Amino acid sequence: MIKSVVLILLVLFELQGFTIENSYNAAQQKALKSNKILLVFLTKKGCSVCNKALVKMIKSKSLASLIEKNAVFVLIYQEQKESFPIEMLYTTQYPTLFFLDREELFTCKALRGNINITKIIRCLDP
Repeated sequence: MIKSVVLILLVLFELQGFTIENSYNAAQQKALKSNKILLVFLTKKGCSVCNKALVKMIKSKSLASLIEKNAVFVLIYQEQKESFPIEMLYTTQYPTLFFLDREELFTCKALRGNINITKIIRCLDP
């Protein structure tokens, strides 16, 4: 638990240009108001691969600027008690990135496991 809190604090400290939301509903409303897609990072507690992928995404300046420009980023834990699209409930591979439009339809194929920055950029750059 302490390790997760420290990681989140480090991630927030190193944040380079985009905000990380922690509520799906709040992020969805923000995306609707700003006419951006919703970029959902689905993770689970204790997932070191997930933590490394998140840090890698944050450290990429080109990706950070694209996220800030085109998306609202939300970090969702598997155990989180909140409603979100059904497809996310059946996710078994972590981390998984979902790209959703205003109707909560996928704008790009979900990226699972070893997250590739180039593929994320392709999905975010219209």
